Amino acid sequence: MAAAEMPVSIVRCDGYRRDEVRKAVREAIGLIGGVGIFASPGETVLVKPNMLQGSDPGRCVTTHPEVVFAVAELLAEHGCRVMIADSPGAGIVYSEGNLRRAYAASGFTAVAEELGIDLNLDPGHEEVPFPGGEVMKRFSIITPALKADAIVVVSKAKTHMWTRMSGAAKNLFGLIPGFEKPAFHFRFRDEAQFGRMLVDLNELVKPRLQIMDAVVGMEGDGPQSGTPRKIGAVLASGSYTAMDVVLARLIGYDPLEIGSIRDAANRGLIDPDFAGIVTRGVPPDEIAVPDFKKPSTYAGSGTGIWRRALLAVVQRFGAAYALSPKVDETRCTGCRKCERICPMSAITVRDGRAVIDLAKCIRCYCCHEMCTEEAIALERSRIGRLIAGLLG
Repeated sequence: MAAAEMPVSIVRCDGYRRDEVRKAVREAIGLIGGVGIFASPGETVLVKPNMLQGSDPGRCVTTHPEVVFAVAELLAEHGCRVMIADSPGAGIVYSEGNLRRAYAASGFTAVAEELGIDLNLDPGHEEVPFPGGEVMKRFSIITPALKADAIVVVSKAKTHMWTRMSGAAKNLFGLIPGFEKPAFHFRFRDEAQFGRMLVDLNELVKPRLQIMDAVVGMEGDGPQSGTPRKIGAVLASGSYTAMDVVLARLIGYDPLEIGSIRDAANRGLIDPDFAGIVTRGVPPDEIAVPDFKKPSTYAGSGTGIWRRALLAVVQRFGAAYALSPKVDETRCTGCRKCERICPMSAITVRDGRAVIDLAKCIRCYCCHEMCTEEAIALERSRIGRLIAGLLG
């Protein structure tokens, strides 16, 4: 039997001018069937961007507000009640004040005001059972996501120190209240297990539509400290897995290197050979960026026998190889974000500077992800540098 078709549209978009983004978003959604097959007039639709903790759009940490504007505008024109909602990153208290600050910094407050739509300022959340989950049987989910009739994810194309890539599946982690996120890093200490959790979360929430801001993505040490890199496209799909497969290929990954994609294939949610995932619009080869810089935690995808053996040793004795966080005292302001986020309580602030106990550290890199001062560097030991050289 032929695999069910899972279309992903790719539309060229070279910048963030409103008319160009609006045209690209509408064309991308049109290529996969039009807004009417994903939402109905009168429905409450939650638009879920990538906000992290709020950042100037020019840094490419967050979904660009013009992409959020174009999606929300189209839904409102379709007769939907639209709300923008997200929970700031791990270690940040999920409060009205922090939501206001993050929305304003990301440009989402201005979007909501111009369109006359709502921003979620309710810091409530509820426990939701999920008996069908493979690694999670319940999730704590922010209230607006539970009240909405439909969720539209508007993600940002980025690399990620922990999950290798931040795309559609990873975006939904923002529906978990900020202070509860570190517990997931404690429980799921490797990328594969974390990916399984993300699939459970997406299968529970089941977003109806995926839009991706891949106009300018982030390469290198994302999701916070990487470098903007133009890709030049807006993507759309009804499937988070199909969207991530296409993104992975565009930025030079083997899709099965991404834990959530690999787990989705293992569950039969997609074919392991990705049969059925089809692209519409611009051919992927025309916008692919194969030299997109990977995070410094990335070991590559070679599969030689000697390399697999070495990787097995690395996985068994990972601390010797893994990058370790190191505080740059000239940049650290003692803000305590890293202290609050650390799932192992391995960070304390002394004399106004963060101090990391590497014996407790599990190398989840949450501290690096959330440091807005770029005061957390990542370094390998001498033996780690030797292994990294052998892995190429």
